[in-house]
Amino acid sequence: MCGEHLNSSTKKIKSWEKDMRKHLINLGIIILALTLILAPYFSAAPEEKWIVYFIPHAGPADPFWATQIKMAQNIASLFPEIELRVAAPERYGIKEQVELLEAAVAKKPDVIIVTISDAEAMDPILRKAIDEGVYVIAINIEDYRPPDERIPYAGYIGMNERISGSVLAEETFKRFKELTGHLPKRAVIGIHQPGLICLEMRADGIKKVAEEYGVPVEKLDITMDPTKAMEILRAYLTKYPDTELIFTLGPSGSHPAIELIRELGLKGKVYHGCIDLSPKILKGIEEGITLVAISQQPAAQAAYSVYAAYLYLKYGILTPSLIPTGPAVVDIKTLPVIQKQIETTGGA
Repeated sequence: MCGEHLNSSTKKIKSWEKDMRKHLINLGIIILALTLILAPYFSAAPEEKWIVYFIPHAGPADPFWATQIKMAQNIASLFPEIELRVAAPERYGIKEQVELLEAAVAKKPDVIIVTISDAEAMDPILRKAIDEGVYVIAINIEDYRPPDERIPYAGYIGMNERISGSVLAEETFKRFKELTGHLPKRAVIGIHQPGLICLEMRADGIKKVAEEYGVPVEKLDITMDPTKAMEILRAYLTKYPDTELIFTLGPSGSHPAIELIRELGLKGKVYHGCIDLSPKILKGIEEGITLVAISQQPAAQAAYSVYAAYLYLKYGILTPSLIPTGPAVVDIKTLPVIQKQIETTGGA
């Protein structure tokens, strides 16, 4: 009986093994078929990538552009089909940017994301690229010439710079008067990159509002060097001791202005208003040195531009003619709302 039972058990085991082998073979065939079908959807990186150039007018030495470049790279990393190439001057320079743009166009990329820092200089280069099929997205600075003269890029992502200057002046004068009971006797605009169209337009917006309010204002070249900026502003305050308000147009100018007000013990006597944000500017707002900061959300500009490039390349979705990212007013009341953006991206 034991032998018969063993033989019966052995036959059942062999039959089970035969069935299992059959099932495993069938399963292997199914897995192989699915792998071949689904491989294109799950591949880590496609054989050929779309080339997207990100060409700003300044590089990581400027906190604002460090934020943009970092976010552009972060968003590009989400799309394995895209190869993002950042071509930025070490320091601000239109000539250097134009040279980088020419080199990028020669590579025949799929998309170019670029700040139009000098529309006339970039016009022939970008028109040639567009004629050759390169999709061009303007970011941060647009072509402000009349519509019939503008470079025909797909869309602009950023804010209107002249409006940002006007909003900054209006809001800063309002808060200054609430604190002191009067408008500032004199104001100065520190420009850290003279000639850069976006900064010049911000300054023009401030000057226009100051003139309407009857506040004397002067534009001052403070350079990109923070030490020089402090000394230039120090000399100005010495020459014009009735100056009660310093406007700056980006973190590179704001940081030395805030530090100078602290160093000279002028808190409550000289106030500050600026465009763009950084951790140091946030601290200035907390201390009551900086009354108003205008946020254009640089990380959003970079993110939207890379995503717009992806949507165009992947799905044929056209970029809107304008995607505004500011101006947004930041002061002591709205500071908590913007805090997360500063902490996670480095700027706002």
